[in-house]
Parts: sequence; C-alpha cells; structure tokens
Amino acid sequence: MVTQADDRRQWVRMKCRARSGRSADMNVLDISAGGAMVEYHGWSAQPGERVLASLPGLEPQGATLVWIEDNRAGIAFEVPLHETVLDRYLAMMPG
Repeated sequence: MVTQADDRRQWVRMKCRARSGRSADMNVLDISAGGAMVEYHGWSAQPGERVLASLPGLEPQGATLVWIEDNRAGIAFEVPLHETVLDRYLAMMPG
C-alpha cells in the first residue's frame, strides 16, 4: 500500500555519505521514503551497485544506485524510510 508520505518528494539540503568501495560525501537534492537524489561528483559507483547510504541520525542504510545523469544520481533504499524519519528530513528544508 502506498501512503501519502511515500509519494512526497521535496528539495532538501543535507549531506549523505555513500559507500561502495570508497566513501563519498554528497548533498541530498531530493528525498522520499523510497530513495534520494544526490549530487554525483567523482564517486566510483555505477548503476546497479549496492551502496550504503548514511543520512543524518540514522545507521547506514542499504540502497541501490539506480541512475546517474548530469552530476546527479538516484539511490533506492532497500527499506523505505519511516514516515516520522521522512517528516524530520522534510522539516530540514530551507525556507
């Protein structure tokens, strides 16, 4: 069942550390319960690879790098974010 929180996508400005071989710090540009879009600069991961994504206040989350385009990448979380966690991240949005 898809909830309203699953469909919400908002522009968020926070950091994410992603690991696949080596670690890379990147800005989260967009986030939903199921995944995130991040800035992609010089990271060695390729689409289809499993990665660990560390978001503020959470243990590293298993995810898959789904796509890369124009210095951005999409990652899909293996376990969707809980609605209260997503709400906390959305509250971090500027302005």
